[in-house]
Amino acid sequence: MSATYAWILLICLGFGLGNAAIRPAQEAAAAGPPPDLAQDLMDVYGQIQFKPMQKLFVRYLLNDGQFQAFVRILNSNAGFTAYWRLLAQPEVMLFRQWVDQQLLASAGKFKLEEVEVCTTLMNRYPYLSGTVFGWQGFLNELEMYFPRYAITAHVQVKVQQMGIFAQFYQRLSALKVVYERWLALPNTQTVLNQLQAEGIDTAQLDTIVRELFGWQATNTTTATPTPAPTVPADAVVLPEASLIL
Repeated sequence: MSATYAWILLICLGFGLGNAAIRPAQEAAAAGPPPDLAQDLMDVYGQIQFKPMQKLFVRYLLNDGQFQAFVRILNSNAGFTAYWRLLAQPEVMLFRQWVDQQLLASAGKFKLEEVEVCTTLMNRYPYLSGTVFGWQGFLNELEMYFPRYAITAHVQVKVQQMGIFAQFYQRLSALKVVYERWLALPNTQTVLNQLQAEGIDTAQLDTIVRELFGWQATNTTTATPTPAPTVPADAVVLPEASLIL
């Protein structure tokens, strides 16, 4: 399911940043040794609660039809092909190469926790089927474990420090044109049409991605700001017991 979680991370693990200017190299050099990109990234990702997010994936994968459709479509041949065509874009390859070089030069280590799930075909707890609320419910609950507004504020501070992280963001921002080019590919459109057929709001997904990465839509339609999602009032609060079956 690696392709599925790569899509989810594309949706969830962006950075909503303001514009930042990069100071000249000589000024940055005068400030002392360059910051550690690995540590900068760990500071950001340290705010994400990966373990409860994994349990969320398991619960919705077992019990929610829309989320199951999302997983099925993104793991289809069309979804897998679209994902790898994004990674194969020349600008994305250069960006990943630059990041790898910076991480190798970093004194620290940066490693994302593996997003893997272990489950069976049966619910361990009988009430789990009553704790899912469709695709929108999944996004709402995800907000508890991925506080994107808090992460946005944290990253903005790092960008204003004008260090290596600001360079990272500048290169990330430049990938907006790649994202829009990728969206227009026939294979990507096939995947989006399949998601729409399952009742998943792809326009909302596009808005989330653009907000997270600090990209604004290039069309003339004025986007309505999306309020911070909340968990439904009748949602069942899960106990601390592990849901890894």
